[in-house]
Amino acid sequence: MLSSALSGTNLKHAKDHNLRVTLQAIRLQGPVSRAELAAITGLTPQAIAYISKKLIADNLVMETGRRTGGRGQPATEIAINPDGGYSVGVSIDRDHLTVILIDLSGEVRGRKHLEKDFTLPDEAFAWIEAAYHGLLEESALSGKDLAGIGLAIPFKLGYRRLSQTPQSFAAWRDYPSRQRLEKIVGLPVYEENDATASAIGEAQYGHGISTRSFFYLFFGYGLGGGLVIDGHYVHGYNGHSGEIGHIPLAGASTGERPVNLQDKVSLSTLYASLARTGIKVSNPRGLTALLDTHPDEIRGWLEAAADHLLPHLIAMNCIVNPGAIFVGGRLPDQLIEILIAALDKRIEPIRDALPSVPPIMRAKCSTDPAALGAAIVPFTRILFPAYDVLMKKPSTTQVMQDQRDYADQAISPQFKKRQIGT
Repeated sequence: MLSSALSGTNLKHAKDHNLRVTLQAIRLQGPVSRAELAAITGLTPQAIAYISKKLIADNLVMETGRRTGGRGQPATEIAINPDGGYSVGVSIDRDHLTVILIDLSGEVRGRKHLEKDFTLPDEAFAWIEAAYHGLLEESALSGKDLAGIGLAIPFKLGYRRLSQTPQSFAAWRDYPSRQRLEKIVGLPVYEENDATASAIGEAQYGHGISTRSFFYLFFGYGLGGGLVIDGHYVHGYNGHSGEIGHIPLAGASTGERPVNLQDKVSLSTLYASLARTGIKVSNPRGLTALLDTHPDEIRGWLEAAADHLLPHLIAMNCIVNPGAIFVGGRLPDQLIEILIAALDKRIEPIRDALPSVPPIMRAKCSTDPAALGAAIVPFTRILFPAYDVLMKKPSTTQVMQDQRDYADQAISPQFKKRQIGT
């Protein structure tokens, strides 16, 4: 049971909050009985009876039958309705484009992927437009069936020239990606940094369901991160929290600018390192194949990456005290496991000197994490609880005001009738 993380309130005017909390409890715990929902949320049985009726009427949840094997009258169980809502996630990066369609349960219903380096805006959005309409057509859906569109894109795309980045890629500087995508889909687009989107996806559908506070280390063409505290993503003062890849390395410089962590630890630097030894590879699938043909080169780079990462992950641990560090992104799973083993080996001798040592684990949502997280963002805006409200004590009037502010966020006009509490 997640009773410590899912709490409702019986305060007047808190209908939005209670509906969202109950839906989240059903999604995480279902199939679940109404009595169990009352225990998880702290709401009265009468409130749960009303809310479950409303959620069933809105087609967001469904009754799955009666539980067998117990004593007395069998309880009717409720589960999330996968067809209760859909969302599309778009991921743009220097080495790929991905568009996915998911349902309310988080199941991927369709995927379009282009593995291509340094696609410029016009070509990228032409491909995204075709992929978007193709997914809807294949799934017999239309835009009115969607909660919205999520867009995951690296911070300052086009500004920082990483290894092998052509000058022409500067076309992405200050490019109005969200507005361009909104014109294509005719729906609200929620934009997040790719590492942020991945961390949100992990919080909602991955290990974050049980580990409520964590740091997400994101491997893309560059290096990023995301911070989740008590189930709530922490954006920071102006949205740039978790940007671990931009940390300057002490004493390292190219003469023009400081050397940052992502200049040593990222997919782009791995590709460049292999190229210097005569090995040409430019995509994650190729990296996995190299474990068999060139294991020393791959493992040597991962060992060096662990050396660079270690002091910064220790600093993150000491300052934030996360429950875990999850490693994900585009780095293949097998390489992530080798990197984690290298980090664990380096931490072990100093374990007793640290206040605590969180487990370092491979992220559960390891396939298309940025696109998946982007697709989840519209659900978090209009259906799932606002965790900064959820984790407060419900005895304060601030809870109600915060929830009103949260409910005022713009959502898809076509999907507005589905917004919890309306």
